[in-house]
Parts: sequence; C-alpha cells; structure tokens
Amino acid sequence: NITPYARSNVFIVFNSVENTAQEPFAAPIRRPEFIGARDFTPVK
Repeated sequence: NITPYARSNVFIVFNSVENTAQEPFAAPIRRPEFIGARDFTPVK
C-alpha cells in the first residue's frame, strides 16, 4: 500500500453444506466457533 490511507482485508469462504466439520480425529478438542462454525444452513 503506497497510499497514505489505511487498508483492511476481509476473507469470506463459502463451502458446500455437504462438507461439514466432523468431530476431531486426533485433536483433544474441537475448533472454536469462529474458526470452524457448526451452522450448516445453506446461504440463499
């Protein structure tokens, strides 16, 4: 950024609702909600 203005980035990822997060295989706990959401309602 060579301008004097601040810049922010937002990354939004949309995945198939058929590719839902599963219970952890080897991790002791599941990922936090802000990393791996559990709401698989399709976006319309």
